[in-house]
Amino acid sequence: MRSVTFAQSLTRVLCIPGCAGLAVLTLADKSATLMYAWPWWLLFWFIHLAPAVALAVRAVFDRRPLALPPGGWLWLPGLLAASELAAALASPFRAQSLLAAATPLAALATFFLLYDWLQGATDPSAARPARLERALGWFFLALLADSLGLWLGRDIVPALRGPPGDAPYHLLNLRNDHPLGHSNYTAGLAVFMLPWLAARAAHTRGRTRIGWAAAVGLALVALFTSGSRGGMIGLAAVLLALLVLSWRRGVVQLRQAMLLAAVAVLVAAGLTLSNPRIRGLLGRDAAPGPPDGSVIQRSAMLAAGWRMGADRPWLGFGPGVTPLVYPRYRAGLDGGVATALQLHCTPVQLWADTGAPGLLCALAFAALVAGAIWKNSASAASGLALLGYGVFALTDFQLDVPVFAFLLAAGAAACAPPPAARAAPRARHGLALAALGGTALIAVLGQGNPAPALNVEALAIGRDPARAGRAIDLLQQSLALNPDQGIAQFNLGWLLVVRDPPAAERHFLAAARLWPDKGGVYFGLGLARLNQDRPAEAARAFALECVNDPSFAVSPWWRVPALAALRTPTAAAVAQIYRELAARLPPGHWPGSEVRYAVALGAWLSGSQTGREVAACATTARRRDFFQRDPAPAVLLAAAARPLRYEEPGYPVVMRDPDLPPPVDLFDAQENALAAGEFAFLFPAKGWLPSPQLLEFLDNSKPPQR
Repeated sequence: MRSVTFAQSLTRVLCIPGCAGLAVLTLADKSATLMYAWPWWLLFWFIHLAPAVALAVRAVFDRRPLALPPGGWLWLPGLLAASELAAALASPFRAQSLLAAATPLAALATFFLLYDWLQGATDPSAARPARLERALGWFFLALLADSLGLWLGRDIVPALRGPPGDAPYHLLNLRNDHPLGHSNYTAGLAVFMLPWLAARAAHTRGRTRIGWAAAVGLALVALFTSGSRGGMIGLAAVLLALLVLSWRRGVVQLRQAMLLAAVAVLVAAGLTLSNPRIRGLLGRDAAPGPPDGSVIQRSAMLAAGWRMGADRPWLGFGPGVTPLVYPRYRAGLDGGVATALQLHCTPVQLWADTGAPGLLCALAFAALVAGAIWKNSASAASGLALLGYGVFALTDFQLDVPVFAFLLAAGAAACAPPPAARAAPRARHGLALAALGGTALIAVLGQGNPAPALNVEALAIGRDPARAGRAIDLLQQSLALNPDQGIAQFNLGWLLVVRDPPAAERHFLAAARLWPDKGGVYFGLGLARLNQDRPAEAARAFALECVNDPSFAVSPWWRVPALAALRTPTAAAVAQIYRELAARLPPGHWPGSEVRYAVALGAWLSGSQTGREVAACATTARRRDFFQRDPAPAVLLAAAARPLRYEEPGYPVVMRDPDLPPPVDLFDAQENALAAGEFAFLFPAKGWLPSPQLLEFLDNSKPPQR
């Protein structure tokens, strides 16, 4: 009997601090990044270890009957855990992927623990589901106070103290990214908590009900302040599903349900359109002006995710390795970022991470949840929360953040039907073995990625001539671990551009395919070719720099005598590239419209076209207004030089190592002060041309001489 008491106590000792640790880690500001920093990662790993060990203790040492969910509710989570672990073990970055697999595996252990707790009451009147609802309600209330309090204190109040202007519009564009660190996380939490808070309001009376109803209102405020389009879609899904369930259970008639559905859609649409940021994104006209950068990035991530899964359909690349794999697909994407933390769509992320097995298990589990909502009125709150969040998850991936994975586990445990029978000893031992075996694999084989630290150290010492050799060695070590690193290829090229121009050329070519819109990559390529006495090919590379970053046409670098001699052939190569692009891109749609404008802008800079002629091709109202005044380019061409070194502030976050300092490139950029400042709007943005079209001209260039 003592062993049973000890097992129960040990389980509580693990679970209660684990829940408290999850709450603390979630409520800390910027916690989605902070959790990887010292000493927060100690708490991060404790809340992952606790459920696995607690499940093993409960299954082996606690002699009370163990409740396991029936049928698909049991074997589907098991298959999902197996697919996550198998994908991590088969990953080309196994050590890093195993660490990332810890979050979904810990969430699945939490699912089994919570299900057993919810079904394990000996007294049928014991309201454990109500206790779970109450605990989640208070947790969500603390989250709302934390989120809105930080948003008001750190964003709104400082903005009110700033210069006056279009205040309401400006304030509503300050997206609430507290406490996790991104506004999409705020939206995801708001969508998930709304049904649970509404259930608390429905299950209470008097002033308590008023309080919980006010909490529902605060959750709507948090959702609105997030400025998330996906969050509004998730809210609409919750409202529509609630009406369907109300009709299903006879609460409302079909005609009333249809009328209320229309009202729900109008409410969601009204909230959406009342947010100036979302309204601006939805109302953006893509022709002939530039499209929304967010749309470009998301479409690029979806394309990359599909190709990642298609290349490894059976097990994917493994959980958590998107930042390491994404760059190898970058050359085939129309735009976006050099690398991505995640793919902004949960099904696509699962397809890329775990291939078909993981995606099919997740979809089948979603079908189980939908069936539970339809059949069991007691699971309405948890089911609606899962449904709304599932719809929202089509626009983002957040299961690498512990709070979302654990909330999904809690919702699924509350939805699952009662067990058909208690678990047999073999099932209990198998469950414990799986929990401890997965934990042991992660502990023994999991390891952080050493490449980012090598890169950061190399860039920190690379400017010192006495230590440049050491920097070269560090970058080569990093590339031996993973050659698909644009930051390492690019900076190694700059270290070798004088010492070993042929090697520098190879690294710049590799960097261009990993990071096609990187400023300076084609300039470095041109210098490497020029140092090999190949001026024609150098001019071709300089032309690609001008096409990728049109402001480079007025860069102070052209005032260097050795480069000034190549300005004319470079301009001719730029004109040839634009002629080829204009011949196949529709002139009235992006990017063909921008090509036409870029040609006119270049002619104005060279003095062969007037400002009023450029105005006829302008793709934005501001450009049109400027050129209608028929300005001369002399002031712009003679502007002062501004030295610049490109910093990558998001690199430590994307690499999940926030303790690293942001790396600074070794390339000494020279910007035209006016082109980078007051007149920046005149130039197409760096990376404006879709990467496949830009790299086509790189691939068609004359191959290096041997």
